[in-house]
Amino acid sequence: MSETVYSAEVPYRGTYRLQRLRFGRGAPHLAVVAGQHGNELTAVYAVNLLASALRAQAPHGTVDLVPLANTFGVDEGRKLGPFDDQDLNQSFPGRADGTAMERVAHALLEATQAEVCVDVHAGSPLMEELPQVRMPLEGPETELGRAMGLPLVWRRPTRSQDGVELVGAWRLRGARALRVTGGQGATLDKQVGLEIANGIRRLMAHMGMSAAPRPGQLLGDVSDEDVHVLRCEAGGMFVPEVTVGERVSPGYLLGRIVAPVGGATIEEIRATHAGVVMSLRRYPMAHAQELLLRIACL
Repeated sequence: MSETVYSAEVPYRGTYRLQRLRFGRGAPHLAVVAGQHGNELTAVYAVNLLASALRAQAPHGTVDLVPLANTFGVDEGRKLGPFDDQDLNQSFPGRADGTAMERVAHALLEATQAEVCVDVHAGSPLMEELPQVRMPLEGPETELGRAMGLPLVWRRPTRSQDGVELVGAWRLRGARALRVTGGQGATLDKQVGLEIANGIRRLMAHMGMSAAPRPGQLLGDVSDEDVHVLRCEAGGMFVPEVTVGERVSPGYLLGRIVAPVGGATIEEIRATHAGVVMSLRRYPMAHAQELLLRIACL
């Protein structure tokens, strides 16, 4: 069932509506959100694929889906909300009488009160990300995150500012919350969307809510100390020689920085550790010290 959980009249734009899809009833209860950032369309696609599966077979329990939180941002292909140029995912817990995005954040948090919650994102328009689940170093989320069967599990320390993000706001309310990321912003990757949707379905199976799809392939289970970040020493055009998900060994040529005029090689980017490419810059132009790749060291 589709319902509007919050609406607001916006000058020159019409009506903003925050819509929730609810499937099933009773316990257990899962909530999934996508589209907080208006340029992360693969995340929106993934949650809509999940909605299609739930229409075909109702879950044991309740699943609440919010496939598109930042509708006006999607209209413009922008990460931020066009109301006040604020990041929805930096506006929690929000306020019912706050700024435009704080009101949306408040309504979104209230509409997704569940025991397990998943926030789905894509990479930035500059970067492609291997489908991954991000979760704390330890605690009740670790078993749930691994049950998703996505290619990468990234365990990260919690931060003092996490409460302003949706995942942190959920945790402060007692939910077990995960962040899922995959693909590239400002594009639609159908295969990544399907992989993420299947990961959430495996989570549902782990919770006893449905049958599981085929098992996923885990490439890495890492913490921050296992993630090697590569940046360029000089600016120029980045020409990659690898793809996301590719395994590399020390000395492996990952890409080159070349001169935009003439094409001469300015710098070779080589792996210093064995691992798998988890993040890859897709926008070619890079300034000195900008991010090019992350390698998950196995």
